[in-house]
Amino acid sequence: MSASSSKLSFIVCGGGMIGLSMALGLRQQGHQVQLVERGQQPQLSAEFSLRVSAIAHSSRALLQQLGVWQQLPSDRLGPYSGMSVWEHDSFARIDFNAAEVSRSDLGAIVENQLLEHYLWQAAQAAGVMIHSGVTSVAEQLSDDQVSITLSNQQQLSADFLIAADGANSHVRQRAQLPLTFWHYQQHAIVATVQTELAHHGIARQAFTPNGPIAWLPLADPQHISLVWSIDDPHSEELLALSEQQFVQRLQSFSNNSLGQLTLRSERQAFALKMHYCQRWLQQRLLAIGDAAHSIHPLAGQGANLGFADVSQLLAVFAQPQQQLQRRLREWERERKTAAMTMIAAMEGFKRGFAGANPVLKLLRGSGLQFASSCAPLKQQLMKIALGD
Repeated sequence: MSASSSKLSFIVCGGGMIGLSMALGLRQQGHQVQLVERGQQPQLSAEFSLRVSAIAHSSRALLQQLGVWQQLPSDRLGPYSGMSVWEHDSFARIDFNAAEVSRSDLGAIVENQLLEHYLWQAAQAAGVMIHSGVTSVAEQLSDDQVSITLSNQQQLSADFLIAADGANSHVRQRAQLPLTFWHYQQHAIVATVQTELAHHGIARQAFTPNGPIAWLPLADPQHISLVWSIDDPHSEELLALSEQQFVQRLQSFSNNSLGQLTLRSERQAFALKMHYCQRWLQQRLLAIGDAAHSIHPLAGQGANLGFADVSQLLAVFAQPQQQLQRRLREWERERKTAAMTMIAAMEGFKRGFAGANPVLKLLRGSGLQFASSCAPLKQQLMKIALGD
């Protein structure tokens, strides 16, 4: 990345994928950067971790620009060249293939922990000062500077503070940034599953009356990452099932496209909710990633929204400081629009595929058939998946 002619100082709160990418990018531009993270550097395990993200081409381009994507071990990346989407007990189905848009793949499934590990290493090597094992407990904002107090009583000051500390951002809460939110009344159950048949790099998703199920291809040709989003009344029941009973239930929705399934990890569940921060810029505070927005995981675009926040904000800070506040306001408007568009789309998909009403199932089936046969519409849907 090219260095800016005007050097600034930053404090980034949050050492997840988005916060680390932001800190690394700013440091590579020549700015002074400190990062505050409550945990330690994520360590790698021989087993696939449960939390994964579908990294779109746009996000991959940012990570390549940061010099991190090239460092990721290929045997832990799950590029997917196709997508199959269907509705259980219906003729509704649509299939996508990367060749239709002249690409070798549509994206890649990457473990969050893996990506964070290498981003952390790159940030340290670039000169980001990382304060680990601590949190910010108080922030003071003014029109020309920010300062924070850490849980170890250390004081930090900078030109800007960036909140990247997740959906439950304490920095955002203390700044009293107004928030719109609702609960999806669903939990996502995640696990690693071994398949009898090779997944062939195909990401699969089935819509059921109680929520969508995603089978995401991992690097191993016979392992997938499961994300089962299910209505709250049924989530506790699923978690209470034995492994055999759980797999049998999952098998019934799989169309036997992957053969016999075997659970290879524990099951974990987390509540799904949407939130949208109505103000992403307040004096010298900026909110990005899940601190600014969170969406339903059914299209796997949450991380990509956050990486786009980073990419466009880096473009702002790569320029001289003249009219910086105006350009930050423009960034805020653009990213808020993008987030709201995605939130609306996810809500439409969730509501549109909910329930087992026969008339609605017929309409959904007809709609997917039309989208599959209409090349321009299908290509537009694929571009959205690519992050174009």
